[in-house]
Amino acid sequence: MKLKLRAILAIGFLGVIDSSMASMNDTRIAAIDHWSITPEISVYDSLKIQVKKAAVPVNPQALKDYINALQFKELLKSSDSPLPAFPTSAGIFNGSLSKDSLSADDQLLMLYRNLGDRKAEAGILSSLGTNAAVDGNMNKALMFFHDALKINSEIYNKQAVVKNYFSLARIYKYKKDFNEAVKYNELIVAESLASRNNRDLGEAYLNLASIWTAQRKYKDAEAIIMNKALPLFAYKLHDKIGSMRSYDQLAEIFQLQKRFSEAKWFYIQSNMVARKMNNSSGIVNSLVSLGHVKMSIGDHKLALSDFREAEALSISNKYRFKLVEIKNDLSKVYAALGNKTAASSALSEFTVLKNAILNGAALK
Repeated sequence: MKLKLRAILAIGFLGVIDSSMASMNDTRIAAIDHWSITPEISVYDSLKIQVKKAAVPVNPQALKDYINALQFKELLKSSDSPLPAFPTSAGIFNGSLSKDSLSADDQLLMLYRNLGDRKAEAGILSSLGTNAAVDGNMNKALMFFHDALKINSEIYNKQAVVKNYFSLARIYKYKKDFNEAVKYNELIVAESLASRNNRDLGEAYLNLASIWTAQRKYKDAEAIIMNKALPLFAYKLHDKIGSMRSYDQLAEIFQLQKRFSEAKWFYIQSNMVARKMNNSSGIVNSLVSLGHVKMSIGDHKLALSDFREAEALSISNKYRFKLVEIKNDLSKVYAALGNKTAASSALSEFTVLKNAILNGAALK
């Protein structure tokens, strides 16, 4: 009560907060309070704990999961479009927020809700959803995004609806709720076809392929990339990055099926496109993947060459997440080649980089 009272006093002219702030409809996730001061356990913290518990440093799946989570956070941040701060002339609190005060976003939500600005209210809810997901509170994030989607649908803000679909699809995929993730990507496909937004359409196709790959629906994943995503990026949009991503996903599909010749061919196509663009990140990704394929078929010397080139590019471009993976790969390929000294050195460097990531240190 003290928390809410302070917020009301800070935004004096608002009056009584709309009772809908505390209510939840049947579609919401139960037992989650917008204003709870008890933090949920972050999924990112849980992953970090798993990395620290990992007994075998050359088996870095826990670390990969943690890095994927950090990259997912960055994707969420980049997808958010927060509203500008409301002018102080409208009466919003402009003082210093103490630790037990409501956040600026929470205050804006109450303000716009009382002003009846539903578009702005949905925008704030979307930002709150992004913030919750970035903090690792996925259930709370879903609640906010569903609230935003309901409002955007009611006011026919189709552009915002599609953005909410993307956010929901990403979070459900991250939670491995693939059925829900597929549902929202299919809604994006339908909206994009209706509005002829080929860029959103291509992104949804790749998302669907990624989900089906995770479900081992390899034929479906291959078909949607070969027949829809790749032609769209290559011929309609002339989007080289989209084409490169399509090649990478096709290669992964074949690699998971141990169809290494096809996987190698598509990774080479991705590498060629990346080199034409001078896209260092794309070059590194394809080189590392090529190295993995070559190790699988016993071409350790060729794999070493790919890893070494990827290592040099990662150091020069400060790709610290990729570099930790490469150091682990180098330790394995050196061990396979019988070079114990180099393998031990790479493993030591992997451990240092792993600890730096866990402690939030930047690569120097």
